[in-house]
Amino acid sequence: MDDLNDYFYFAAVVSSGGFASASRTLKIPRSKLSRRVSRLEDCLGTRLIERSTRHFRVTEIGQAFYEQCQTILRETDRAKSIVTEAQSDPQGIVRMGCPLGLIDISLGAVLPEFLERYPKIKLQIIGSDRRTDLINERIDVEVRAASEPETQTSLTMRKLDRARRILVASPSLVERMGELGCVDDLGNAPTLAMTTWMSFHTWELVGPDGEKKVVRHQPRLTCRSMTAILDAARAGVGYGLILEHACAQDIRSGRLVRVLPEWQTVESQFYLVFTTAKGMPPAVRALIDFLVEKSKQNQIVAAGAAIAAE
Repeated sequence: MDDLNDYFYFAAVVSSGGFASASRTLKIPRSKLSRRVSRLEDCLGTRLIERSTRHFRVTEIGQAFYEQCQTILRETDRAKSIVTEAQSDPQGIVRMGCPLGLIDISLGAVLPEFLERYPKIKLQIIGSDRRTDLINERIDVEVRAASEPETQTSLTMRKLDRARRILVASPSLVERMGELGCVDDLGNAPTLAMTTWMSFHTWELVGPDGEKKVVRHQPRLTCRSMTAILDAARAGVGYGLILEHACAQDIRSGRLVRVLPEWQTVESQFYLVFTTAKGMPPAVRALIDFLVEKSKQNQIVAAGAAIAAE
């Protein structure tokens, strides 16, 4: 098997421009460097460096080999760093951006386990319904949801769960208002919206055979808390367009019923985004791996449903 040290010594000689300079830099006798490079040439069966007492020249094949040596040595350092990071104790502050509704319903339920598992990590959650600028706002990782794939090629992505929103209401509201005849009736019905207030709100829905409708409505309640929206829906304040897993237990228990069940939103993909995996602090890597693990076990969805039912 080739000795990687020979690759290292050869690359050092080339990058230093000669044996004498490399000897001074590495604090290794020049004779040892010459011997190791000669051994490498014998192993490869070709001359990599033309040298004499006055001249030093890297051959054409030697230059090509040097460039590959640089790649090999970089990958060797990267492999070592993986082991070092795995052996180190994750610690420090991790800043995570997250949609407000997910904090209430899903992620808030599993994060205490993460903090218990890694007692030296401090977690800062920045709740926002807009996409943050990860670099300028110093966000290590962000949870995002979209019906279309992420297009920012500068970001790295790890997938979590998929989810859709469905129309629900309390049985008392349905009895009071009567059955809705069609999706357009929502425009004149009391609704609940998990956004900031504006004069009119819209819901983009998909129905039978992929038919799409944009429903314009004026909510009786707008709030950025999913828990508050659920409480209002259970109390009969209005119709809600709510994450399916967040209201699943309420539907099973009869506290909420589906309305216009053939209509819902397009399914969205939840995923984690971060700038790069290279040089990532162990604490950030630990959080990403933890959330992906919980997503694969469906524990994020399950925990969110359990909290919503309380």
